[in-house]
Formats: sequence, C-alpha cells, structure tokens
Amino acid sequence: MSKRLLSLAMLAAIALPSHAGLFDDDEARKQIATIRDQQGAQIKDLNSKVDDLDSRTSQKLVDLVGQMDQLNQQIANLRGQLEVITNDLQNLQKRQQDLYVDLDTRVRNIEQGKPGAQNPDAQAANAQQEAAAATAYDSAYALYKDGKYKPAIKGLGDIADSYPKTQAAPNALFWLGMAQAQSGDMKSSLVSWRRLVDSYPTSVKSPDALKAIASVQLDRGDRKGAVKTLKEIIASYPDSDAAADAKKQLKKL
Repeated sequence: MSKRLLSLAMLAAIALPSHAGLFDDDEARKQIATIRDQQGAQIKDLNSKVDDLDSRTSQKLVDLVGQMDQLNQQIANLRGQLEVITNDLQNLQKRQQDLYVDLDTRVRNIEQGKPGAQNPDAQAANAQQEAAAATAYDSAYALYKDGKYKPAIKGLGDIADSYPKTQAAPNALFWLGMAQAQSGDMKSSLVSWRRLVDSYPTSVKSPDALKAIASVQLDRGDRKGAVKTLKEIIASYPDSDAAADAKKQLKKL
C-alpha cells in the first residue's frame, strides 16, 4: 500500500511541471495575440489618420488650384479693363490735341487772311459740333462698355451719321462695328469697319478696323480675304502696331 502511494506521489510530482508549462504557453500566446490585436488596431488607426490627412491635403490642393484659376481670371479681366481705359485715354488725348491744332490753324488762317479761312461764326459752329459729338460719343461708348449693345449701336450709328466731320466720327464707327460683332451681326460690323477705312483713311482707328476685318474673315474661313486685308494693313499703315501684327499673322497662314 505504501509503495503504491509513493508511486502516485512521484507521478504527480512529474506531471505538475508539465501542466504548468502548458498553462504558461497558453498565457504567452494570449498575451501575444492581445499585443498583435492592439498593434493591428493602432496601425489601422494610423492608416485611417494618414488617409484622412491625404484627403484633406488633396482637397486643399484642389481649393488652391481653384483659387489660382480665379486669380488668373481676375488678372486677365483687370488687364482687359486697363487696355480699354488706356485706349479711352489715348483717344481723348488725341481728340483734344487734334481739336486744339485744328482751332489754332483756323485762327491763324483768319489772322493772316488766308483763302478758305473760316469766319468766327463758322468756327464757333464747328466747335459746337465737336463738343456735341464728343458728349454723344462718351455716352454711347459707356453703353458699349456696359454690354448694352443695342442702344450703343444706335448711339454710335447716330454719331457717325450726324457728325461725320468731327473727330468722334471715326471712333464711333470703330466701336459701332465692335458692338455689332458682339451682337452677332458680323455682316454689319464689316460694313462699319470698311466705312471707317474708306471715309477716314488717316484715322488712328483705320488700321485697327482692318485688323478686325481680317479677324472676322479668318473666323469665317475666308483665308483668301484675310490675307488680302492683312496685306492692305501693311501697305497702307506700315508703321502701325496693326501692321506688325499683320506680318506675324501672315507667316502663320
């Protein structure tokens, strides 16, 4: 009996460490699994944060590109407005200078008793015509700049018809053609610009009118007509900016 008990005790002593080892391995595996799960959750959270950061960064880049496009458009609009203002100022200065030279010449002719010199009454009438035409032109041109093409066309056309001998007439014809073109009436715009060139060949607006005619001809696919008009600019106004542009355009055709 005592021998049997002793054998059981020895077996128990031998088996105990084995079970303890099994328990230790299970616990270690559980801890490793727990750590792996925690790391997996952390990695997933980090990936989510990175994805969110990438998304926000991409959206910011898109917003910045959109803002840059808007700024570029605003700059282009401002440049266009500056060109219009500069052109208006140049036209006004030219009109004032021409009026001054004309009046001064007429006064000198009267003082010197030259043939063809106008009397004071005629000079006063001409000055009134110039003033009335200039006022009407400013009003009609303001309508054009505001995009009110229909009333602008009427106003500019009236100036060309009612004040043909004034400094405002050729300018009115040029912008009349522009207003008609903006309204889609390209046929009438070509007529207005050609009328300007034929009636006022020495006007600073004549080469620009021919340039506009060539542009419309190209848009219509009339290459032959455009080439002819561009050559006319170079021949008639060789020192103008329009002539320089015409030479460049001809090289591309």
